[in-house]
Amino acid sequence: MLRLRVFVFLLSIWSFTAFSQAKITVGDPYDVVDAQSKYYFTENGEIMTVKVDKKEIIIQKMSAKTLKFLKVRAYDDLPKDFMLESVLQFKDRYYVFYSLWEDKTEQLFAREIDFAAGSFKGEAKKIITVADKIAGTMVKTGFMSVGTADKFSFFFSYDNSALIIQYRLVPEKKRDSKSYDIIGMHVFDPSLKEKWGNKVTMPYTEKKMDNLDYSVDAAGNVYMVARVYNDDSTDKKDNEDNPNYKIEIMKIAAGTGKITSSKVDLADKFIQRFWLYETAQGPMIGAGYYNKGNAASSVDGMILFKFNTDGRVTDMKTIEIPVEILNEYVSNKTRRKNEKKEDDDEAEATNMVLKEVNVQDDGSVLMVGEQDYYTVHYSRSGNMTTTYYVYHYNDVLVSKVDASGKLAWMKKIPKRQQGTAGQGGMSYRYLSGAGSHYFLFLDNEKNLNLPKDELPARHMDGAGGFLMCYKLNDKTGEVKKTQILDTRDVEGMALHQFRPSRMLGTALNTLVFEAYKKKKEDVMVKVVLD
Repeated sequence: MLRLRVFVFLLSIWSFTAFSQAKITVGDPYDVVDAQSKYYFTENGEIMTVKVDKKEIIIQKMSAKTLKFLKVRAYDDLPKDFMLESVLQFKDRYYVFYSLWEDKTEQLFAREIDFAAGSFKGEAKKIITVADKIAGTMVKTGFMSVGTADKFSFFFSYDNSALIIQYRLVPEKKRDSKSYDIIGMHVFDPSLKEKWGNKVTMPYTEKKMDNLDYSVDAAGNVYMVARVYNDDSTDKKDNEDNPNYKIEIMKIAAGTGKITSSKVDLADKFIQRFWLYETAQGPMIGAGYYNKGNAASSVDGMILFKFNTDGRVTDMKTIEIPVEILNEYVSNKTRRKNEKKEDDDEAEATNMVLKEVNVQDDGSVLMVGEQDYYTVHYSRSGNMTTTYYVYHYNDVLVSKVDASGKLAWMKKIPKRQQGTAGQGGMSYRYLSGAGSHYFLFLDNEKNLNLPKDELPARHMDGAGGFLMCYKLNDKTGEVKKTQILDTRDVEGMALHQFRPSRMLGTALNTLVFEAYKKKKEDVMVKVVLD
């Protein structure tokens, strides 16, 4: 299934100025809620958390100003076999989405949350019913039971006025060369009134095409980006090392589900990941990374174009990564080989994954990539061999392309993070506003005063560390690095289970986040940047 992509716009509340230090405030502790899934929202000076643990949903309210715990409500009245799909803010409304397989029918429910009250607003509403099996991910739901999760994907329009919920039916035929994907699409307004819904049969077999992205416009039209192979081999290269596929954009008309398509000529470029966005100016913007076939995970440049309402692809631009940026990756890779740090392999030169595409009001585009990969390791004890995975989150590459399609600037934010439990507290948190872009992440203390030409030390997930902020000027790309706090000593307290992704912008120059302080207690922490 496609990865959930949710757009939360914080531009109206973020207005940073240059800062050199931060004022830290820690609230009074309150009882911890252990949960597998945690979601955080802010509105009118308050914070709401929605935590889902097994079959219980807990809603908490806190003050973003005083950091005081306000209230908590726990619910265990959901169906026994429900599967959480997502918790989302849709305009000024909040919903818990969950699925239920019952009587050979797949159902999607939405239960609305009253933010001010910190409680559910009545019973759940069934919004989608499918009399077929839906594809998803098998997960363990109990000691001797399994279920299917991630069956539904959620995508918002640019103005957040339309939501498409998408799913894929389990194919009747097992062979990809004979099976045509059937994609369910339902478009809703913020009150979850359905604008239209339909099952759309793809024009190519599963073997012939790979779906790369979905988008929806305010009118309810759905757009899909697909990689369509030239033959049945599914080899990405042809005999001359050119792409053996085309990128095709399919427009699924609101109401009818009729498909019209347009092909994108790639020449000698291989597309890794590609996203499609609606803009304030009208046309959709397509943005992605490409390589020239030297390595599937390498990035040689960026590709951008406009997709007009009449189905035409225009203003296509390809922008190569500047030589000086590539040289940094090459030199870093060489130095690591000389240092014999085997677990990094080719991380500095490859594994760049597109993570953010920010289409700004003036038509410029900010693209953010991160080196995101894992390595497989083996440990042997006697006659038993254990396999384990190490997850790596390294450098962030930030690129701004102006409205004319020219590269305005490109900056590399150096970092090295690794852990064995998935993403955890690694990666970064991106926020933007007042003419600047902000990247927050945990770093190793050895990197605080690191010269530019030296490698950053690893940050090990779970080991605590320094919360850093890199501020990039939108016009010039100028970078300012700031140390915010040390999670191992915040007002004499060590913070645990900290994740940058949970940080909220609650007021001007203000961040608030929740952390675990041990002794079965959580605290809220406020950071005011000078």
